[in-house]
Amino acid sequence: MQTISVPEACERLSERCESVAGDYEQIILTRENGNVVLISMDEWETYRETMLLLTDKAALKALLRSFEDHDAGKIRGKSPERHRQTGKTEAF
Repeated sequence: MQTISVPEACERLSERCESVAGDYEQIILTRENGNVVLISMDEWETYRETMLLLTDKAALKALLRSFEDHDAGKIRGKSPERHRQTGKTEAF
C-alpha cells in the first residue's frame, strides 16, 4: 500500500485508478483534514456487504449457525463436479 499526497495523486490520477482497479492496490491519500483511501469499486462493495452483514443481527446469527453446522458435519453440499454433472447451478 502506498501513501501519497492528494496533489501527487492528481498528477497521474488515471494511472493510479488503473492500478487500484486492476491490481486491487490501495492508495492512502494524505490530507491536512484527515487521510482517505483510494480502493477499487469491487473492494468497496465487499467491505460494504461485510459491514451490512455484521450489523444485521439475524443474518449474522444465521451465518454463524451455518458455520457451526458445517463444522459439526450437519451440512453436506454437492461438490462443484457433482453440480456440473447434474446441470444444476445453485450454490454448493
